[in-house]
Amino acid sequence: MNTFEHSRSFGMNVPGDAQSLSLIRLLMTHLAETAGFAEEDIGKIEIAVDEACTNVIEHAYAAISPKPSIRLEVESNAEQLRVDIVDQGQSFDYNSYIPPKFPDHWNEGHKRGVGLYLIRKCMDDSSYTRLPDRSNRLRLIKKLSKPGDSN
Repeated sequence: MNTFEHSRSFGMNVPGDAQSLSLIRLLMTHLAETAGFAEEDIGKIEIAVDEACTNVIEHAYAAISPKPSIRLEVESNAEQLRVDIVDQGQSFDYNSYIPPKFPDHWNEGHKRGVGLYLIRKCMDDSSYTRLPDRSNRLRLIKKLSKPGDSN
């Protein structure tokens, strides 16, 4: 296991389309592995970032053509991995989101609508900010478990 002793940062713009999702998943898996996350947490990080980027593509960029890029800014240190997902799309009220009730959600025939629920379940912290330049930033944080932690 290679863990970061000092803070490391990485930034990248990816096309704002579904074809970029596999690259984003590979990138997040690699960065989480390099940071020393356990396999289960790597999967959670991958799911959360994939869901967040999918939401940008399907919702924030729904009425925009051509689709702008998505900016990924990742910082890792000995304590946590922080992923900022920055987009140029339509804003939304992240704090008013009400998670679905299970199993009613599925029983009522809904097949979608669980992205934000998954993001919040997979990550230790998440926040949304509408930035002064009118871009949106979703910040996701996953804490690195230490031996003996119960997370």
